[in-house]
Amino acid sequence: MINPHLVEKRAIFNSIVNIRRDGFQTIISIGGTKDDAKRFSKMAANMAKRDQFYKSLIKFLFKWNCNGILLDWEYPTPEDRDNFVNLLKELKIILQDHHVLLLVAVSARMDDATLRSYDIPQIAKHADFIILNTHDNQDPYGPKIDYISPLYGNGSRSVERGVRHWVEQSKISEKLILGIPLFAQTFTLKDASNTVVGAPSKGPGRQHDLSGQEGFMTYAEFCAQAAKWEKKYDKQAQVPYAYKNGQWITYENGQSISAKMRLAKEQRLGGAMMWSIDADDFYGICGEHYGLLKVVLSIIGSPDIFTTQAPTTEGVGLCPKQGLFRHKWNCQAYYECRDGRRTSYECLKGEFFNEELGQCKPSAEVKCNQNFVTWRPGQRGYNFHDLPLNLKVLE
Repeated sequence: MINPHLVEKRAIFNSIVNIRRDGFQTIISIGGTKDDAKRFSKMAANMAKRDQFYKSLIKFLFKWNCNGILLDWEYPTPEDRDNFVNLLKELKIILQDHHVLLLVAVSARMDDATLRSYDIPQIAKHADFIILNTHDNQDPYGPKIDYISPLYGNGSRSVERGVRHWVEQSKISEKLILGIPLFAQTFTLKDASNTVVGAPSKGPGRQHDLSGQEGFMTYAEFCAQAAKWEKKYDKQAQVPYAYKNGQWITYENGQSISAKMRLAKEQRLGGAMMWSIDADDFYGICGEHYGLLKVVLSIIGSPDIFTTQAPTTEGVGLCPKQGLFRHKWNCQAYYECRDGRRTSYECLKGEFFNEELGQCKPSAEVKCNQNFVTWRPGQRGYNFHDLPLNLKVLE
């Protein structure tokens, strides 16, 4: 299950483990794919294989000084139901002796096969935290286009239905962590003029240069070209989508993530997890660095900080039209939008950017409104009803 030689060859852990010096915890994730699910199934059904797994796992955790393990078994079958619980029960005993956390990632789908595969009360009993995977990697490209993670709806992919089911069955909502996808799924339409959800699909969308995979895009990749797409927001499902030249994309933006986080707060979940951070706009090409992550960060926390206005339909991270624009919170900074890509600039000291003239002028000659709320990592967080468009994260 664990290939330490591959991990060491890629020199991944040396850099990751170093962040422990800053007070962070390191958790190793195992599994996640359909092939991994098959391996888990064989291992969990055999006592000797389980014992071998435990020994290799403990050796790995001690070598790299990890604080926990995330068992990502998202595709068990109803036949795996009892073996899954036995695996967790034995793991919990072993890990507890070594003061290591046990997390599991599960599918929050509401189809019959998935529901019969999980003994939710027993999983909640033995796991320290349960991550609810709200997107669908099992059969995402059916004959019809569908949202990657709709908040509301009557289908098996409804995030709200899945969360409520796990809350009711587990009886411990604080252990539940809401998984939010930062990647996007793309489809090729059979009829380019039929763009509503449920329309016939030919299958995955075209492969793009950066992601290099059919039917897949990162949020950063999409937001850089979003100006060329026709963008819509489904107010009932609370998710955005877009289309262009027979291509259709389902993704998350600031507004949809804010809506999901409100559900997490209402249901008193233990937190949220992003799938995954490298799909966010980490360079800040379309706006703030890690713009979607900051939506989650700003919503989790204290209820006595502030409340903001409702979000725009576009949320964060888009470059909506061509031109030069002043930074929302820094009058000395400005950026250019060209072909959906954003390039940042800064005026000389003592100058502000005049958006009407499209040039830097002496600060005394430029009206500057810098209306934002600041937050520094380590400070108390926020609790509000909608996306904070005026949040500025300080270094």
